[in-house]
Amino acid sequence: MGGVSIAVVIAYHMLRQTIDTPTYGFPWQQALPLHMCDLSSIAIAIYLVSRQRIYFMIAYFWGLGGGTMALIQPDVPYFYPHAIYIPFFVSHGLILMGVFYAIIAMGERPVAKDILKIIGITICAALILYPINLYLGENANFWYLNAKPQGANLMAFFPEPPFHLVPIVPLVIFVFCMLYLPFGIRDYIMRNKLGVFLNKLRD
Repeated sequence: MGGVSIAVVIAYHMLRQTIDTPTYGFPWQQALPLHMCDLSSIAIAIYLVSRQRIYFMIAYFWGLGGGTMALIQPDVPYFYPHAIYIPFFVSHGLILMGVFYAIIAMGERPVAKDILKIIGITICAALILYPINLYLGENANFWYLNAKPQGANLMAFFPEPPFHLVPIVPLVIFVFCMLYLPFGIRDYIMRNKLGVFLNKLRD
């Protein structure tokens, strides 16, 4: 029931955020739940209810990768206690809560082959979102495919659009690999321990 409760909170928060965003003066396009973290929220909520593993994989790599970067370098033009500032951090915090609940309480985890799968899914999603951005106009910049985010962040050092997408590709792949690394190290250690144990049995 804990996972379902988290999923319900995520769904309610996303609904409120979608409704409230235009009321705070933001363009209606930005209210659409198509940002990477929005899709991560949807994915982890679906996983917590359905336990279909593909949604965990999406939430893990997109949510931890994009969500952590968003928390460290928030693309928010306001500060606490503005009504936009708090929901921004709550929404990203809920992603992390859902993902870590799945890992700790439900025993879920990424495996090595998930890296190639999520790279493929990410490329397909980006190819779909790029024309959506163009169709919706200049106020739509989902996944920052059309323009770099505002403020001081890592992408400020990237070339101007559309060439800023060139360094993003290897960066995203690197982040995905780093997110799997703790589990890869653990698997390596466990395999070595098992090998030592089996050798002792043979001796």
